[in-house]
Amino acid sequence: MKKQNLSVYVSGIIEDIKKGGDKAVFKYLKKFDGIDLSKQGLRVSKSEIDAGVKRVSAALKRAIKSSYLNVLSFHKTEFSNIKKSWGITRNGVKTGQFYTCIESAGLYVPGGLYPYPSTVIMTAVAAKAAGVKRIVMVTPPNRLSDELLYAAKLCGVSEIYRVGGIMAVAALAYGTKNIEKVDIIVGPGNAYVNEAKRQVFGAVGIDSLAGPSEVAIIADKNAPAEFIFADLMAQVEHGNNANAYLFCDSKEKIEQVKKLLPKDALNLVRLGFCSLDEAVKKVNEIAPEHLELLVKNYKPLFKKVKNAGAVFAGYQTPTAAGDYWAGPSHVLPTNASAKYSSGLSVMTFLKRTSYTVMNKNNKKGFKEIASFAAAEGMKYHKKSAEVRI
Repeated sequence: MKKQNLSVYVSGIIEDIKKGGDKAVFKYLKKFDGIDLSKQGLRVSKSEIDAGVKRVSAALKRAIKSSYLNVLSFHKTEFSNIKKSWGITRNGVKTGQFYTCIESAGLYVPGGLYPYPSTVIMTAVAAKAAGVKRIVMVTPPNRLSDELLYAAKLCGVSEIYRVGGIMAVAALAYGTKNIEKVDIIVGPGNAYVNEAKRQVFGAVGIDSLAGPSEVAIIADKNAPAEFIFADLMAQVEHGNNANAYLFCDSKEKIEQVKKLLPKDALNLVRLGFCSLDEAVKKVNEIAPEHLELLVKNYKPLFKKVKNAGAVFAGYQTPTAAGDYWAGPSHVLPTNASAKYSSGLSVMTFLKRTSYTVMNKNNKKGFKEIASFAAAEGMKYHKKSAEVRI
């Protein structure tokens, strides 16, 4: 669907949800997902969650819980390192800033060929560590797996609704009888979800507009070809829109990797021969979502990296570690937006407010405020300063 047509299409559904509420949500669920939830309802009950949790294998529970604990530790430490408030006094005027937490967050967990409990962890835990009181999860009804329910319960998700796509975004943004609106919507989705997030921004906050997944790998001559191959293919399997780059200072190594890559993957992988320093310059221009430094002595390069969503340094650190387990969120900037934005974190759920405190002795300041206001033609701005002199 063309971008202009997509915008109109998404806008129409959002307007339907705003006007029709739950009735419109049920209509589109029947149309797109082939399911009638008008009797069962949108919200997943506690008994359904508990039953689903019991069905998850012990091995998968261990993996999910291990990931959860790593991510929780990371975000708790991140939160503790944020200076919650500060202030200065200049010319008798106190000014400063303080942080407060967003009260409610909607987590969009996409559908697909497989369930994504990792997305639950990588969004909910940061919100929890920041102090968000109400954490709401939405996901397409046909993808509401036991693994998702276990991850959601473990992460302290407050409410779970079986609705995805444009309908879910609109319901979270504007609210319905069954789904109370939230303050921010986070999490990745397809082109329809992205467009819906773009259109509701303003009525609600959003984290970002995620594009196709990306990885750039800088490798030296000693990097194992099998590692490079596996990490490139891990990116390629995201789909035909995925972008994968390899920059290497060894032509021989590039040829080794090229021989390992399937023919259909060669169209998605870009191979470049250059020095390691030149590779960093290219990477800073690309500003990839993921950057791997498969280099023996990676520290000098690390210091030169300016633009990347997340960096994975050393031969033994694949992007997959960040996708599932290491700690930082895998919701990262794409489409070169790492040049000006950051991945999802505790900061996504915090608001920064500035404050000013003056007193009656600030007569010089009031006179200067009045002069400034007069110059800009603001009669009552000027008056509000003068009455305090």
